[in-house]
Amino acid sequence: MYQFTIEAIASYFGKLPLAIAHTLELSILTILLGLVLGIGGALCRTSRAPVLRLLGRVYVELLRNLPLLIVIYLVYFGLAQLGLRIGNFESALIALTLNTGAYMTEVLRGGLAAIDRGQYLAARAQAMSTVQVYRYVVFPQMFRIIYAPLGNLFISVVLGSSLASVIGVEDVMTWVHIVGNESFRYLEAFLVGGAVYVSLAQLINLSRLLVGRALLRHQAPGARA
Repeated sequence: MYQFTIEAIASYFGKLPLAIAHTLELSILTILLGLVLGIGGALCRTSRAPVLRLLGRVYVELLRNLPLLIVIYLVYFGLAQLGLRIGNFESALIALTLNTGAYMTEVLRGGLAAIDRGQYLAARAQAMSTVQVYRYVVFPQMFRIIYAPLGNLFISVVLGSSLASVIGVEDVMTWVHIVGNESFRYLEAFLVGGAVYVSLAQLINLSRLLVGRALLRHQAPGARA
């Protein structure tokens, strides 16, 4: 009769913090790079230049309709066959960034679309440059609008990073597989791994709520309705 006990895998807990650190490192880098890529994609999608709009649309439609696992394999194995060999962590980072950037693009594009055109005209009337318009007028308002979906997307990044284990990135999911394969305690290993991902997701969700309250606190009273 099988007896469930966490103590059976207690000897592996010493390696779990490093696995969590790798998961966080991969996720944070993906979020930062994906945000940069998403801003560029959103600006292309809303550009007046047809070529930029087309490039932005092709990028978004292609990456959003490819499974993340295929993107990871294409980067890791595809680039190697073309003679460009990069590490497993870097491959996972590139694949996750490309995937995340596509979703970021659409979230940010929605935020940009929600900004009234009068805001741009008023900023131009104050002799602001294009960079100043976006830096001081557009982006602050946009992030107040999209902070909630961005938080959900950040959670998706953390959960999606678990697929990096298929190319040998030493993250939480790899720890789970190692523990299960060596101890045959798959139930305990997957439950612990699941608890780690739930904790990380809830930490992001709590941060999202705190950021949301801070943003709304500094928002004009008439704009909260």
